[in-house]
Amino acid sequence: MGSATKHIQAEIDERLYLMLKSISIRTGKPLKELLQEAIEKYVEIEEKELKQKAKNDPIWKIVGKGELEENASEDEEWGLTE
Repeated sequence: MGSATKHIQAEIDERLYLMLKSISIRTGKPLKELLQEAIEKYVEIEEKELKQKAKNDPIWKIVGKGELEENASEDEEWGLTE
């Protein structure tokens, strides 16, 4: 089952366009393919950084520190404060 695709439109400055066009001619790849590859690489890098930041989030240091009575979450008043 293939994933759905979305069409986007963006403006880039002429210098960047000319560099992409040059790469396209040198590699024989269409601009569309070059842009898709570049976006995928960028997203992979950002995703790795995001996962690393989430992994190092201080919130994980407190997980498992609290104590509850057995079956506490089944109590109707669980989590209520006075």
